[in-house]
Parts: sequence; C-alpha cells; structure tokens
Amino acid sequence: MTGLELDAGARMTLDVALGTAGAMGDERCGTEYVLFGAVATATGDMAELCELFALDTARLERAIVAIRGHRFEPVEEGHIDPPVSPRAELALHGKSLSGADRRSSFDLLLGCLNDPRSGAATVLRHLGVRLGDIRRLVELGAARLDRSEVENLITALDRRDRTHYSWWGPEADASVARVPLPNQRPQLIARSQTAEITLDAVVAGPDGFGLTITVTSLDDWVLPPVWESIEYLSPGVGAEHRLVPEVITIDVSYPDGTQLSNRQGGHRWRADLPTPGALVRLGTRKTVEDRNDRRRPVRHVETTEWWAWPLPVDGLMNVGPIALDVRWPAEAAEGMVTLDGAAIVERAASMRASAD
Repeated sequence: MTGLELDAGARMTLDVALGTAGAMGDERCGTEYVLFGAVATATGDMAELCELFALDTARLERAIVAIRGHRFEPVEEGHIDPPVSPRAELALHGKSLSGADRRSSFDLLLGCLNDPRSGAATVLRHLGVRLGDIRRLVELGAARLDRSEVENLITALDRRDRTHYSWWGPEADASVARVPLPNQRPQLIARSQTAEITLDAVVAGPDGFGLTITVTSLDDWVLPPVWESIEYLSPGVGAEHRLVPEVITIDVSYPDGTQLSNRQGGHRWRADLPTPGALVRLGTRKTVEDRNDRRRPVRHVETTEWWAWPLPVDGLMNVGPIALDVRWPAEAAEGMVTLDGAAIVERAASMRASAD
C-alpha cells in the first residue's frame, strides 16, 4: 500500500498482515491480521508485550479461524494481497501518538484496538485478554516514552486510595502477639511418605490472626507444593482458577460455621469487603538443604505465612476452637488441627487495648 507514513517496523507488520490474509485465502485484510503482523514481527517492547499476554502466531491463527466462522482455503504462492477492511483502513491512517513523522507498530495496533468491535479486539477477547489492560500498555508504547517518563506518568496518574484494609494483613509497622501452641512446639498437621506439613506459629493482631505453615520434604517429591489455585486463560471466557493436585488447600472453620479458604484465588489487595472473610497469603520462603551424604536426599522446606480475617467473634472471650484443615492431593496428605479461638481473641483484644 502506498501513501502511508510508516516506519520500518510498521511497514513489516503491514506486509506480514497482508501476506497472511492472502495466504489464508481471506477476501480482506482485517484488523485481526494487523494484530497477527505485529505479533509475528515483534521485537523489543512489542515482544515483551506479547510475552506478557501470552500472544504468539499459533494461538492467533487458531483464534482468527474461530472468529471468522468459515473455512479458509489456503492459496498457493504468488497470491495477490487482498484489500484491507474499512476498520483496518482507519487503523492504518492517522497521526503517530508520539508526534513522530512515521507511525510505529504500536500506532497501528492502537488504531486496531480503538474500536472494540474490530477483529483484533474480538481475537483478544477470544484468547482471554482484557482489552483495557493491553490497550493501556499499547498507548505507552505508541507514545515512545523512555523509562523515566513512564515512571513519572504513572506517579502523576496514580489516584489509588492508599488506605490499608485490615483483610490485607497487618501493616508493615504493626505489632502482633504470639499465641502459644500446645507444648510450645510446632504441630504436625499431615504427613505422607515423602513430606510433612506443620503449623509452626500463630499470631494475633487487632483485626485478624496469622498462621505460619511449613512443608518439609522427607524425600524427593514429584510435584512441588503450590499454595494458591492456578489461573488459566480460557478462550472466550477469560481467566479462571483451577485446583490442580499439587495445590495445597487450607480451610479455616470458625465455631459459628464461617469458613475461610485459599481455594477461590483472587487478588490480595482488593478494596471491596470480602464476604464472609479472607484468608490471604502474606509470603513464602523456600530453602534447600543439600547435604553431603548420598544416603540422604536433598531436603526442600517451604514456609508460608497466612492472614485470616476477621476474628471469630470480635471482643468476646467465650470463643470455641477453630479448625485448621490442610489437604495436599498430590502427596495424599491431609489432616486437621484445632486452634485455641479464645486465646486468639484474647490476644487480639490486648493488641487493640495497647494501641488505644
């Protein structure tokens, strides 16, 4: 095509888009092929963008076939490039967002995503990509900002509420009180032939309580532990969380029947009030003990800290036991221990009193 002010990268993107549309036997080159061209020729920042959203030519080709709704008839070499679609025509023309004389691949891709009904937008939704997320990053790429400018822009536009919510866990400078465990030693929750799970510590804060859970390998395990449900991108649906066998599930049951769990997944830093509560992972520490003894295997130790919110019964001392149920299907390990609910609430009340 002539009359377009494109840089070398954008020109290559367009050439691949036209060639792919023609090779697949499509009668027009739509915005979905411009997206394909941008991914196929991606380098630098564009390549990082593609990796971030798991975009590659194989997935795009399957999505294009799915959304086009008809069977393609691939043509032989020497085909004539098809004309571009009206939406692709709009995406290819215009000024560069950065003010440069020639438009970049980011400019072409941004033009394709400006219309949520475009083929490119439909393909991305089919692959489970949120248009708002990728469009914001494409805008930054089209603006051709350097790293310091991007940081300044983010700082200037950041209007998030910086309030710390109690279900996120204790604040960085907050104090917590240790709740004694029976016999002042870690409690064994579950054990298999190759691993054991222990409760190492319980602490109480003004609004919730924390748990320290450790997994120790007794022999080489086949599937290392995973502490939260795994997020998968489902075409046409979006992200969903799945509990695979290597996920260790943790359920905390209060005397009144309230149950907190790590099964649902989700973002720790959510601003909306979780119902009925939240069990969030604060962090994980992994160590490996490689002992100089061939008769003893390498030992892996993973220690995680969890925050349970809210307290069982805020301000009352007559709280019954709290059940902690841990299951690890991959190791056929499961077990339950009980926590002293009254002691947790009592320590929490003392923390509030000292804060006042």
